[in-house]
Amino acid sequence: MDKKAKILKIDYSLLMDLRIDFAFKTFVEGNLEALISLLNAIFSNAKINRVVKSVRLKNPSMNKKSFEDKLSILDVRAELEGGTDILIEMHLHGIGQLKSKTIRSWARAYSEELEAGQRYTEQPPTITIAFADGAVEPSQKPKNTKDKIHRVCMIMDIEDGTVFTQALELHYINMKAFAKAVNEADSINIHETNEDMFAYWLSVITEKEIINKDIIENARKEKEVIRMAMSAIARQSEDKIIRQAYQRRKDDIFFHQEELAKAEQYKHRAETAEAEIEKLRREIEELRAGKSL
Repeated sequence: MDKKAKILKIDYSLLMDLRIDFAFKTFVEGNLEALISLLNAIFSNAKINRVVKSVRLKNPSMNKKSFEDKLSILDVRAELEGGTDILIEMHLHGIGQLKSKTIRSWARAYSEELEAGQRYTEQPPTITIAFADGAVEPSQKPKNTKDKIHRVCMIMDIEDGTVFTQALELHYINMKAFAKAVNEADSINIHETNEDMFAYWLSVITEKEIINKDIIENARKEKEVIRMAMSAIARQSEDKIIRQAYQRRKDDIFFHQEELAKAEQYKHRAETAEAEIEKLRREIEELRAGKSL
């Protein structure tokens, strides 16, 4: 990134939406310093003692075996010091299937990392970070309870909470819950985040949902890495070739969401029809039983 980036006026209406995976991938591939800062903010917010100093991008392609994998071709995949593999996914669709998808993606990536002749104990861990436009768990909490913004999942002993293995680490980040909390407080200083840089980065990623743009402007003034990141996003947003590819991807996601909605409607109609058929069957059986008497 350009370390001499100045605080120039930004037209936020023209910026690409980083919640679209193409825009996020394009941004981080050209700004590894920003990716390092984002990863450190995520781990710090989760109170995980891990400091990222360098990162190497890898080919994220993995075989797609499910309808839910249809758009999962633009994930960011990186390797940290020591060989730790990281998958970063952006999700504006299929939120209900997200837990199953991320575990499946993690399993595939983890299995690919074991080299021929390598011991299982020598295999470095795989970390999945999923940015989601909503909660990944069913809403069964009491009313007026806020959704958790950052959820970290590992394999643990259910009795004493001991971590069974470091190989599996899943981070679910609820972008919608963050933007809602910021808009309600009209401030980035919210109790749901433990780390300032984590809140700064989420405000950049969810910029389209943040009502008061002064919040982001203040972040630009306070943090050089955020200032340089916003300048990079603005430059990429003005690139005609990038913009065209971004719009195509955005349209793909929109049409895919429509497909998911139609599939859900058809499923609901089929279940309703089956229930009606079952009801009629029982009524017929009751009528026959009455006549036999």
